Amino acid sequence: MNKDEIIKKGLPSFCTANFDVLKIIMKFSKIHNLPVLIECTSNQVNQYGGYTGLTPKNFKLKIDEIRKKIKLSRKQILLGGDHLGPLPWKNLAENKAMINAKILLKKYIKEKYDKIHIDTGILCSGQKKLKREEVIFRCEKLIRSINSKNLKDTILVVGTEVPFAGGGDHLKTNVTKLENIKKEFRMYKVLFNKYNSLKNKSFCLVIDPGMAFGNESITKSKLKNFIKKSDFSKKNNFVFEAHSSDYQSLKDLKKLNSLNFKFLKVGPELTFYYLKAALYMEDIEKKKFKKNSNLRKVISTRMNINKKYWKQYYKENKKKNEYLKFNSYLDRARYYWREKDVNTSKKILFKNIDNMNLDTFSTSFKLTKDDFKIKKILSLNNSNFIVYKFLKKTLEKYYLACNYKLNSN
Repeated sequence: MNKDEIIKKGLPSFCTANFDVLKIIMKFSKIHNLPVLIECTSNQVNQYGGYTGLTPKNFKLKIDEIRKKIKLSRKQILLGGDHLGPLPWKNLAENKAMINAKILLKKYIKEKYDKIHIDTGILCSGQKKLKREEVIFRCEKLIRSINSKNLKDTILVVGTEVPFAGGGDHLKTNVTKLENIKKEFRMYKVLFNKYNSLKNKSFCLVIDPGMAFGNESITKSKLKNFIKKSDFSKKNNFVFEAHSSDYQSLKDLKKLNSLNFKFLKVGPELTFYYLKAALYMEDIEKKKFKKNSNLRKVISTRMNINKKYWKQYYKENKKKNEYLKFNSYLDRARYYWREKDVNTSKKILFKNIDNMNLDTFSTSFKLTKDDFKIKKILSLNNSNFIVYKFLKKTLEKYYLACNYKLNSN
């Protein structure tokens, strides 16, 4: 399936840098013979390493390493760079943030990522508001800084009304109006037509369909009067991209796809269920092992030592914050898996679980013959199999929403 076919059909966009999760996603795509789009954000992966410590080159190499181990065809994988722009440097003055953004874009282009999202709507230090024209002018600055020919065969994503990366701490949404979609389409077309290699290029436009999720609530998309917006995009040969689609129902995701949202981004939902899988394993571990991982305690302690990634999102009392660390849909715990003590604790947990008899988990999972068959086919040890079981419904939901057929397994 080539890029044009993918855009026409649609594809889930798995936006995470958790390699335990990515390994399961890639194995899932292999057994069902599905294309898989893996994206990393500029906060996760950038020229300085981001919070994962990985550059675009390193991230690509790690994905390729997993791909080779599980014997997944390179043709099945698309790599994307998400929110490329001033986001990681929003606390700097605009000129400095944009210098870094130019370098960032060049790094992703050099590594030939298949999909590029240029996000220039981020407020920098001292800024309270950005006009649409300013956001698009920033985009032009970034495109001018590279050879535009390198974007010719790339799936290019733009837009000025982009939900905040990684989910927000509020549930208010501003559904993008038809007049704004028309305005943005024309402005971006004017920009692209300045470059011979980008003339007549189709692209994806990020707009807000009204979806959101907070710590304990999910806001469904507002698609009641969306037909005109969808018709306009189809008539003018561009598609929509939906951000923050996490936790939406299969029915709503299917509707998004039918209304020309051809890329459905999901991130925190993946790591939320990964965390749930780990906590489930720890509950089993505590009953069977005197020397156990103490994973929950280690994560909580590390989050208290470094509150950077959750303090502004969990603004409750101490008891409530402790609950949110492990139960918030925002899953701010995802930022701590690479911490040395957390990673060590996780390894102890996974090793203990791997040394147990799988029948121990049969009551919780109601394991079937197909489960044991899948475990064998995918060469999954116990811990990875449990992660697979917790992620399975989400992966199925997103592919079904884009009208892919899944094997009976």
